[in-house]
Amino acid sequence: MNTSSEITDQCEICCEESKKLYQCCQSKKCSLCENCWSKIILSAIEKGQISSLFSGTLMCQSCHQPIERNELPQDIQPQLDNILLTIPKTKNPKSIEEFNYAYRDSQHLRHCITNEKFIFLSQRHYNLLGSCIDTYIQSLMKNNEWNYRELWLPIKEDNTDDHHDQVNIFTSNDFETNENGCLILIQGSGVVRPGQWARSCCINESLDIGTMFPYMAKAKEHNLSVIILNPNQTSYIVEKSVDIDDTLPTNTEMNVTNEQKSHEVKDNQTENHPDEMLIDYYLSTRPLPCSTKEKIPNLSTSREHVLYVYDNIISKSPAKKFYIVAHSAGGDGLMYLLRKRQDKILSTLSKIAFTDSVHSILPFEPNEIKNFLKTNAIHFVASDKPMGESIDRAYDFSQGSICEEVSAGHPKHEYTSGHCVEGVFKFFFPSDNNICTTKF
Repeated sequence: MNTSSEITDQCEICCEESKKLYQCCQSKKCSLCENCWSKIILSAIEKGQISSLFSGTLMCQSCHQPIERNELPQDIQPQLDNILLTIPKTKNPKSIEEFNYAYRDSQHLRHCITNEKFIFLSQRHYNLLGSCIDTYIQSLMKNNEWNYRELWLPIKEDNTDDHHDQVNIFTSNDFETNENGCLILIQGSGVVRPGQWARSCCINESLDIGTMFPYMAKAKEHNLSVIILNPNQTSYIVEKSVDIDDTLPTNTEMNVTNEQKSHEVKDNQTENHPDEMLIDYYLSTRPLPCSTKEKIPNLSTSREHVLYVYDNIISKSPAKKFYIVAHSAGGDGLMYLLRKRQDKILSTLSKIAFTDSVHSILPFEPNEIKNFLKTNAIHFVASDKPMGESIDRAYDFSQGSICEEVSAGHPKHEYTSGHCVEGVFKFFFPSDNNICTTKF
């Protein structure tokens, strides 16, 4: 890329005259002003394609040649340098600060230097950051503000610090003593872990939208204990590798080509690499090396998880009433629980709130379950209508909805739980006059 001398020329995009144009080749078709180059870079960022500039694969739309990052206008370079600072200096980051990100106002993820929002580089970079966010959120749940207890399942007779073959869930510190009521939170499928509704919202929006914290706070207001399930983590790592994503199917893990295997050997070498090698590692489009995993006994599926937690933990709670919020695939796990433990759970179950949930009524569903759902359940669905407004949706086979359906107040699935919290608790407690509340 060449820079012209102090002459006035015309930018090929905006047609404005400029004393300094920047080219990605010898053709004047690619001569652009600094402002237009800034817009091109901004567009690449917004489309999640900025990593292609760093890897030398972002093409000029005029000459179809790679744009050389180092030849871009100097005023753009600091912005690009700050983006590269979000690449950790290790292949095994443990904290979000290693990505130069932080929840500085306790709610929004921001760049530690520029205070800008998260910028997507690659799925690999995103997944590793997401894992650190999992750790951060759970550390908040265990700190002095919440003081939640971490329980490991399946339950073992001997106390141990080795939990590699177990899955964690969380309870409020009054779970074993609170007789007033208990709130049960069940997230959907995917990479989310206890305390989260949606990882993408925790990264791109706020913790208020992406986490369960607002529900935990509302539970305090209504003197409810809380238990948070973890139905997605159904396996444990036998042979550890860099890949910490627990959602890849087994057949995908086993179908590794020779080329992928050679990449894995390179990826698992010592971490003391030059910066360029780390940049290549985090910008790679290859999936992370797959760990060897085995299923957790008695919790090998999300349905098994929900049933095990009910039988071994929830059923022992002294709470007189239970309230459940089930998001997405969490609704399927809840329906499975109702079918398997109908005689035990319905007598103490007060209300259910589904949030853009995956659930259905089977042809042979007991009338007790159907009648309970009709009168004591509500479904907040993704919609651009105001939160709480009635929704009339078409169903296959003229089956109809199993309960009242209203708008969650947002059209995107992953945002629903975060936007309908007020509606959920209004449904749970139409009037607070009969509710014993405690100030904290």
